[in-house]
Amino acid sequence: MSVNFRKISVEGTPEDIGFQTGTLLKDEIHHNSEFYIAYILEKISPQQLSKAVLHIKSLLAKFCPHLLVEIEHMASAAKIKPEYLFAMNARTELLLSPNYNECTSIAFPKKGISAQNWDWSSKLEDNSVVIEITKPNGLKIIQLTEAGVCGKIGMNNYGIGITLNILRTLDRNLKGVPVHIIMRCILECQTFTEVISSVKSYTKGTSSNLIILNSDSSINVEYGGQAWKLFNIESDFYVHTNHFIHIEGVSVDENAMENSLHRYNRSLVQLRENEQSIVTMKKILSDTQGEHPILSKYVPYLDNNMGETG
Repeated sequence: MSVNFRKISVEGTPEDIGFQTGTLLKDEIHHNSEFYIAYILEKISPQQLSKAVLHIKSLLAKFCPHLLVEIEHMASAAKIKPEYLFAMNARTELLLSPNYNECTSIAFPKKGISAQNWDWSSKLEDNSVVIEITKPNGLKIIQLTEAGVCGKIGMNNYGIGITLNILRTLDRNLKGVPVHIIMRCILECQTFTEVISSVKSYTKGTSSNLIILNSDSSINVEYGGQAWKLFNIESDFYVHTNHFIHIEGVSVDENAMENSLHRYNRSLVQLRENEQSIVTMKKILSDTQGEHPILSKYVPYLDNNMGETG
């Protein structure tokens, strides 16, 4: 299925970027907030949410204060409670679902190419956007994200790109810098040295995998609660789905990994049989074959409130 996402362009200071984003995406931000906040409040109480948001804000104030400002101005322009936007930017940590049937990411490190598909709720499709951000220093970022969320899948004009796979853990102590915030900060780096320094600096406590590369370097970063591992990708091709590959000892549901393992293994088979090209990436990431396809059709989710996912 082909989707034409809405695209917006914003520029300027954190205040400017937040205000422009909140103004242009007001309706989409409200729709996403209604979806995520309702779901989060099924898992935790309003008091727990408020406490979690205070912690999130303290992390942003320490590690990326400009995004604290951007989110506050986005909330003001969109006329929405700031607490809701901070929660949405940490929705992975607050709302880690049990579903292993999500995204597949592929990289061709020696060619400086990476790509992924994104399986998630059908209810959010119309509220996902492509945002082009231009900062006063000339940095340009283009990313696909959910309206109201500061960072996600994308690249910048220094050739740095990033993909995301959620990793499922039974550890609920996910109180580090939110992964979507980490992604935005990485896309604000101009060199790969900055990328490495940025990744190492954050308080750990999320559960995700990031493939980060440019034309010369590529790394994979696995986060599993307090555990994490960064390593250089040396192979001609690399793939990641929604289970842990490199970190040992993380608490997981072994019985729920069949889909992720199948997509991982099927991707590897196809990568070994085909040349490393954008055509190959698109072919693999669009594969709908088998019981556990790499590109899933919309199917009912484990939780009815999520609608269909695919």
